[in-house]
Amino acid sequence: MTAKTQRVEVRLDKERQAQIQAAADAVNESLSEFIRAAAFDRADRILALSSRTLMPAEQFDAMMSSLDTPDAAPALANAAAKPRVFVRR
Repeated sequence: MTAKTQRVEVRLDKERQAQIQAAADAVNESLSEFIRAAAFDRADRILALSSRTLMPAEQFDAMMSSLDTPDAAPALANAAAKPRVFVRR
C-alpha cells in the first residue's frame, strides 16, 4: 500500500455529514475511508463512460454502412495506375 500524502478537505453542512457518517458506521468504515471509496467508485464510472461514444442504434447502423461504401478517390486511383518506381527482387 502506498503512503497517503495528499490531503483533500470537504465542507459539508451538519445534516450531510451526519448522513455520510451514519452510512460509514453502517458498513464499519471511517468517515475518510467511506468518502474515499465513494469518490473512487464515482471516478471509475465517469472515466469508463468518458472513453465511450454512445449513439442511437439507427445512427450506429448508418455509420457502419457508410464505412462499407467506398468513396471516390481519383488521386489514389491515379497513383495506383502509375508504374512502380521500385521493384522488389
